[in-house]
Amino acid sequence: MKHSDDLGWIREDLRSVSRQAFGKLHRLESVAVMGAQEPPIWSRRLARSLDIGENQAAAELMSLEQLGALQRFPAEHDRRKIFQPLAHPIWEFARELLENTIRSTAGDDYVDAYWATMLGGVQPRPVPR
Repeated sequence: MKHSDDLGWIREDLRSVSRQAFGKLHRLESVAVMGAQEPPIWSRRLARSLDIGENQAAAELMSLEQLGALQRFPAEHDRRKIFQPLAHPIWEFARELLENTIRSTAGDDYVDAYWATMLGGVQPRPVPR
């Protein structure tokens, strides 16, 4: 998925905040987007949404599984590692941090534009609780 140029600088700001909050460049967006997408979640889908490498997306999924925020979804005839979000405070924290960062840098209108771009025009689903 290619992102519109006007969101590029916002995504750079999000990476900076992510590095400060999590010590990882893409963790903030990864967690926020996973929490906003309809389940199930798998690495290729996340990688395409964020325009990152599939191995990097898989590492993010494994970290959240170890944290207890994701559960492996049994898929007998599917080679993908598919996950289902579990109730965890990281989902709400990441969504609020991401949206507050966008608001403080660009304004309220860009929050909707960000989600429309990242989720293909679909509204983010409620935070997993």
